[in-house]
Amino acid sequence: MDQVLFVDDEPSILSSLQRLLRKQNFQCHFAASGDEGIKVLEQKRIDLVVSDMRMPGMDGAQFLAIVREKWPQTVRMLLTGHSDISATISALNEGGIYRYISKPWDGDELLEIIEEGLRIRRLEREKKHLLEVTRKQNDELQEFNRNLELMVEARTEEVRQTADMLELSYQQLKDSYDAFVRVFSSFISSRGLIKGHAQSVADLSRSIALAMKLSEHDVKHIYYAGLLHELGKLSLSDEILSRAEAKLTRKDIPEYVRYPILGEMALMAIDELEPTAHLIRCHAEYMDGTGFPSKLKEEEIPVGARIIRVVRDFIGLQSGLMKTETLTKEAAYDYISASAGKKYDPVVVKCLEPLVAEYSPDKVLPYERLLPSTALEPGMTLSRDLINSNGILLFAKGYKLTTNIIEKIIMLEKAEQRKISVYIRKITSGA
Repeated sequence: MDQVLFVDDEPSILSSLQRLLRKQNFQCHFAASGDEGIKVLEQKRIDLVVSDMRMPGMDGAQFLAIVREKWPQTVRMLLTGHSDISATISALNEGGIYRYISKPWDGDELLEIIEEGLRIRRLEREKKHLLEVTRKQNDELQEFNRNLELMVEARTEEVRQTADMLELSYQQLKDSYDAFVRVFSSFISSRGLIKGHAQSVADLSRSIALAMKLSEHDVKHIYYAGLLHELGKLSLSDEILSRAEAKLTRKDIPEYVRYPILGEMALMAIDELEPTAHLIRCHAEYMDGTGFPSKLKEEEIPVGARIIRVVRDFIGLQSGLMKTETLTKEAAYDYISASAGKKYDPVVVKCLEPLVAEYSPDKVLPYERLLPSTALEPGMTLSRDLINSNGILLFAKGYKLTTNIIEKIIMLEKAEQRKISVYIRKITSGA
């Protein structure tokens, strides 16, 4: 039976969890501190840990960092309030958390998140079992006929690659800043009330940056900033996030206009993302100085931030971010165009114009195909990120499918009781 450990210094929280989890098909353990939690881990085979962030002595980030070092296979989750953004970032970096859970939690959602984490742990055990089977088969085949050594090695490698599916996926996240940013972006979007459509903002901003012939370095950080521009909103209340910007109250506005600064602060410790952090801070400024948080004007605003502001408002006018009444894409562009040279950079607005007709976040682009899971084949390459129903990144754009991964996608369809369509890159005739 799967075993789950909950660590929280508040007895009322642990009691509430005990009541909620009384009839679940996994065994629960409870600890009132990080030290108690480590003792449980030393005595039991724990598959998943849920830890509170704010605890006296050893906090959640420190505790999960120890768990990551001593029990790396254990799935780690953080229980925290929306105001703990800096601590959450620390836990994400140091403790390698799989998911964070907001207080107060929804009981059904909490159970779903725990079950998803346990599925990940079961897949890890399955991978380990397949590796053991592979090694055993390899030994038997070599003993049977050493003349078939090359064939055995080829087959072993094929099985090992299949068994390492999860390991390769996690390795991508560790080795690639691009994958890290994508995971972080899906982490932000998993908070349902954040509705800035970060992926669409990033894609359209990158298209404009390329049209303006900016450097590869600038294009990369504009794309990253588009994905993460709403990072600071994780600290805002649901009440504020539920309102369109035009409907914010006088009480809301001072808190809301700080989100670009909070987004920058969250990334300051990552040297590679320093240009991204600066664009996030400046992306809500207007050319005439009426934006926020610093009321910068014209050339004081980095060109990348000017691009993101135009795209963010163009999409926000259609999504309900800026006004309660949503606009069509044509009306949204007319609104932007009317303020070119005042609020918006006219060069950026001009580069947006030819992209409006083709803009649609779900449009299948000329270089890709949209396929059901039953039509997927090994060797196909993802043209877009594959994300589950909770907004969590499963596989990043550019990942090459294997037989085992396709089987996992079909299993996920059954688990989530929905059809999953996958964007696949077309194979050109010269490929």
